[in-house]
Amino acid sequence: MAKSTTPHLEPAPKPKRGRPRKGSLYYAKSGWRARITIDVDGVPVQKSFDLETHDRAAARIKLKRLLAERALTESLTEEAKRTETFSEAAKRIVDASGIATKDARLERLKKYAFPSFGMKPVDTIRAGDIAEMLDGVAAADQSRQQCVHLRNDVSAVLGELWRAEMLPENVAAKVRIPKHARVDRRERAVLTDEELMGYLAWQPPQPKRQPAVLERQTMACVSRMFGGLRLGDIRAMRWEAFSLPDFAMGWAPRKKTARPQLLEVPAMLRPILADWWERAGRPTTGPIFPVRKGKRAGQQRKPSSPAKALRRDLMRAFGVQKPEVVQLARSNGRKDTRVRWVAARELTARERELFTDTDFTRKVEFHSFRRAFKQALADAGVDLQTSLALSGATDIKAHTRYLTNTAKMRSLPAAALPNFSIAHAETPEPESEDPNDLGCRRSDLNRRPHAYEARALTS
Repeated sequence: MAKSTTPHLEPAPKPKRGRPRKGSLYYAKSGWRARITIDVDGVPVQKSFDLETHDRAAARIKLKRLLAERALTESLTEEAKRTETFSEAAKRIVDASGIATKDARLERLKKYAFPSFGMKPVDTIRAGDIAEMLDGVAAADQSRQQCVHLRNDVSAVLGELWRAEMLPENVAAKVRIPKHARVDRRERAVLTDEELMGYLAWQPPQPKRQPAVLERQTMACVSRMFGGLRLGDIRAMRWEAFSLPDFAMGWAPRKKTARPQLLEVPAMLRPILADWWERAGRPTTGPIFPVRKGKRAGQQRKPSSPAKALRRDLMRAFGVQKPEVVQLARSNGRKDTRVRWVAARELTARERELFTDTDFTRKVEFHSFRRAFKQALADAGVDLQTSLALSGATDIKAHTRYLTNTAKMRSLPAAALPNFSIAHAETPEPESEDPNDLGCRRSDLNRRPHAYEARALTS
């Protein structure tokens, strides 16, 4: 047998698996310093860098930057002295804040503040930078409340740096909200109980659409009857938070205030939750309304709004749109049947309030079920303290704003009206046939004719 002429190859040496070099921090008179190991001509050398800060959190951020730039030895000294940018400080401070709405705060900062001055060092940010950003937000037709939220977000970051003595002042405190920011004080349209009942009785004709519609109908019932839950609370609801299988008690997450609340489940809501539980396979753990499809199926939903889908359901349930079967021809010659929804009739005055913005109201959204819950408590005569507790509200001003559209606020009590009756009084006709002769003196022409007659109800 001939010997193989293929040369023998030695296996490549495996890289040494040592502990990753994470560096260390230590405090000196000048402030925090970083000690990291760098390679100089292939030889590991330990070096120390002055981070020029007395804040430990800021020192950790600078240490991470040094480790990322470790290969560029000549730039490490400048990197150690560099002040962190607003975006770096915001991510660090918001993540460590622990507030329930930190995700929403960081999203607002990423969308509006970071493009404006996110790359500027925090010690170079001026009040004019923040004011210019807010002017742009207001010019983009964002609401005044959005500007208030955004100023508070920036102030929270700069205020934390000021308290850590990394900034001489919080310049966000000088900034005012733009006067031209949009303020919309119109009431939101709220479904009546009869309209909600009509929506719950409706089912789409397409079988593949029925699970999504049933989910929105169940979520609407939960918000309307179980503590007026916000949409974020409904997304965070879990099966283990309820007493199974009777659903007698349950925990409302209250994500905005971070105060979970134990509430009794109304008897009317229990069969609805039990039916949804049976359809889900009687689980004992996990989110009640999880992602239904895709790679994240079964996981908790991310923030999103079903407002458009809700209005679409209502328009079809109320008969504003009707299904129309159409035949579609595929490229392979096969025919497919689809259901298309088309306009069936014109909107009524009430439907225009629900589905469009009018001069007096804004269209219905999912948060309207929370408004309906609070307004129903007021109409039932529930006192303010109990109403605040049942709805999980902490701000009395925001709570009472929902109550201006209750049934009790629409009609004036009889005791508050004047104590007399109003009757129509006829105006006497002129006796003369001359159309230019009104049968009265010229001085009476400027007087308003008496069209009504008032009579006292009591002597």
